[in-house]
Amino acid sequence: MRKLFSILLALAMAIGLLGGCANNTTPGTTGTTGQTTTTTGETITLTAGTEATEGNLYYESLNYLKEVLEKNSNGRIQVKIYPNSELGDELSMMEQVRSGNLDISIIGGANLASLVPELQILSVPYMFKDYDTFVKGMSSDSDLWKLLVDTVASKNAGVQLAAPTTIGSRWVVNTKGEVKTPADMKTLNLKMRVQSNPVEAQVWSTFGATPTNMPMTDVFTAMQQGVVDAVENAPDILYNYKIQEVAKYFSATDHNWYFAAVLAGDKMWEKIPDDLKDVVTDAFNECGKHTLEVTPEFQDKAISALRDSGVTITEDVDKDAFRNMILGLYDQVAKSCGGEQILAAVNAL
Repeated sequence: MRKLFSILLALAMAIGLLGGCANNTTPGTTGTTGQTTTTTGETITLTAGTEATEGNLYYESLNYLKEVLEKNSNGRIQVKIYPNSELGDELSMMEQVRSGNLDISIIGGANLASLVPELQILSVPYMFKDYDTFVKGMSSDSDLWKLLVDTVASKNAGVQLAAPTTIGSRWVVNTKGEVKTPADMKTLNLKMRVQSNPVEAQVWSTFGATPTNMPMTDVFTAMQQGVVDAVENAPDILYNYKIQEVAKYFSATDHNWYFAAVLAGDKMWEKIPDDLKDVVTDAFNECGKHTLEVTPEFQDKAISALRDSGVTITEDVDKDAFRNMILGLYDQVAKSCGGEQILAAVNAL
């Protein structure tokens, strides 16, 4: 009987060992779920959020990042995108990235400045001479971009600038009439939506508008109800938020080639195995480069769509009149927010 028990025990152990081997996967190979595994046997899923709708330039940045990451990691990293403010507005998502509840998000410079005050200087209009200058400054090897990365990192706030992005050049839009000069804004007595940034309020007050802080997602309804009469944003954003349905006066002020960033959480990096860290870094770099390359295409496409919708586009804007009203703000804002180095780096471009 004892001999029979030993035989049965040995047989059970052998079957158990065979079963265990059948369920194991070699690191970096495909297991029984059909998903490619990491060196720990798991697929990493990163979450990414944006206020933007699909088809918008911000979404394009995240979708391109997703494609590059999934391809270059051989599927070991997957990215789930949450567009259209599904996870809240930018300020909310920024906090989610900091806490680790969200891995990646695109945050506009004005909102990011609530965490990194030095970035307020980039909200002053006409900071960059033209788009070529902006691209030069946002290149991964530029002194300005490196300074921005280091400035955010110095806050130890749990987030890092991973890649530059933008929504293009911002325009003024309103429901009351044409705007060619700051005097027009004052005459029209415009109540204007601005981002959560004291510099934004200061700038548009200087231009003659009455600023009101609210998320971009609320602007359509606010314009319908007369809570605000005006908004400033890029044609791509304006079209995707259907602002042309509630406001008919679009002014090509081109007052800001807008700085925004793909933000990655420190806790996101903790999820990435050492052998994939360079893959992720390179993917972020490719994402930034791609966004800067396709921005003019998105801008032109949005402007064409706005024209087709029947809005009035005022192109003969007196940009010098706007710029001259705020010449004193550059040094003033830089000093007040500690952004002197950033202003110097922009000027050096």
